[in-house]
Amino acid sequence: MRFTSKAMVALMLLLASFSATLAATQIKIATLAPENSSWMKDFRAGATEIKKRTDGRVIFKFYPGGVQGSEDKVRRKIRIGQLHGGTFSPTDFQDKFPDLNIYGLPFVFESEDEVDYVRKHLDPKLAAGFDDLGFVTFGFASGGFAIVMSNEPVRSHGDLKGKKVWLPEGDLISYEAMRALQLSPYTVPITDVLTGLQTGLIDIVAIPPVVALALQWHTKVKYVTEVPVLYVMGFMAIQKKAFGRLDAADQVIVRDVLTRIYKDVNAGSRNEALNATEALASVGLEMVEPDVGEFEEMRRISIETNRQMAQKGMFSLELLEEMQRHIEEFRSEHDVGQASGNH
Repeated sequence: MRFTSKAMVALMLLLASFSATLAATQIKIATLAPENSSWMKDFRAGATEIKKRTDGRVIFKFYPGGVQGSEDKVRRKIRIGQLHGGTFSPTDFQDKFPDLNIYGLPFVFESEDEVDYVRKHLDPKLAAGFDDLGFVTFGFASGGFAIVMSNEPVRSHGDLKGKKVWLPEGDLISYEAMRALQLSPYTVPITDVLTGLQTGLIDIVAIPPVVALALQWHTKVKYVTEVPVLYVMGFMAIQKKAFGRLDAADQVIVRDVLTRIYKDVNAGSRNEALNATEALASVGLEMVEPDVGEFEEMRRISIETNRQMAQKGMFSLELLEEMQRHIEEFRSEHDVGQASGNH
């Protein structure tokens, strides 16, 4: 059989294409982010950029909307190689890395400015902890403050008592905190919350407005109480073994793109939270004003409970004390700034 020069060129191009396909490394990532959410748009744009900059050697495949199951199932699939990574919240690593939950302790922070100040000091320490777990991360993205969403108005601590308050599966720290506040936690995976709200199995959720909108939880509640219950953040973690299969130069590209995405999401989180809160009001949810001073007692109880949990070894007492020092520093400087401005 004789080949023309054109046929030989076509065959060579086909073989080159096939070889490039075989050489490509696919990174499979599971996420709860819904398909049409802004998060998925950012992830897919990043995947396109990575594929282009690596000449097709690195391909990201995303599984959105929780189709790979709960975070526990995702981590199990990562261990056996069915997935290579996922997007997570701190509670998903509570068993192996409890200190990661330090920002999410209830009633610790009063403002985003406080959080930003503390994160400048503690983010590097928390990020370094993933290396021992066998994961690569690319920074933390703020989800803002979780606020109270309910089907009956919540203006006081008493309005929370006797109600079934959603708690993420496996969140032992929040469970202890809720026990101390004499609340009734109802534990289900995040993927089952919408159904729980619809059927009345769950009365109250504390969630950032952005997440509530993305997951459609706002369609099953009537009231919103803007009390900063706890701070929420998220991150992407890729198994170090899978990441290590990439060429060194390609690792740099992936880090560059994903770190930039998480930095941009984090920077835009305040506006996102404000827009989401306005959106909740615009679709008819009623904004509830908490009674004056009502949640201060909950804050006092939570501070004591947090220290007790640290003393039990549920997370680092040293890290908790360092965080509290930074919060006190910020509040002291803030007060000085206000005083100076009045002279």
